[in-house]
Amino acid sequence: MQHKAISEQMLIEHEMLSHLESALRALLQWTSRGQDLSRQLSSLRFMTESFQRHLERLMALEEDDGYMEVVRECRPEFTAQVDSLRTEHDDFRRRLRRTTARLERLSTTDVEHCEQVSQELNALLEQIDAHSRKEIDLLQHSLLQEEGGLD
Repeated sequence: MQHKAISEQMLIEHEMLSHLESALRALLQWTSRGQDLSRQLSSLRFMTESFQRHLERLMALEEDDGYMEVVRECRPEFTAQVDSLRTEHDDFRRRLRRTTARLERLSTTDVEHCEQVSQELNALLEQIDAHSRKEIDLLQHSLLQEEGGLD
């Protein structure tokens, strides 16, 4: 039963992250009519930091209290997949911190670099989505099958 509770908690956390991601994607679609990006940058900085905080919290939960250790203990044949996902977590942390720092340094008139950072954020969000799908797949195959949750 504990495995199912962990799976359900991770799904809820991923859903909350998905809402933040949707808001961030909406901001990334914002096109500025003039050369002053102050409002756009302010919103983008705030949402990126919010997304980063929640993603880091979620990854810490997965690594320390969540599925990763449970899978390693109960289904050691999935250890390589868990290790790969954890490596991706480290990469996401590094890239988001770098992106957040770049956003902080951007001038409110630097349209070109703002667009570059936005493209990088979009690419990162796509990779995080793919990562989430791999995590959910791993949960389904390793924990839920063990309890007869899936065929």
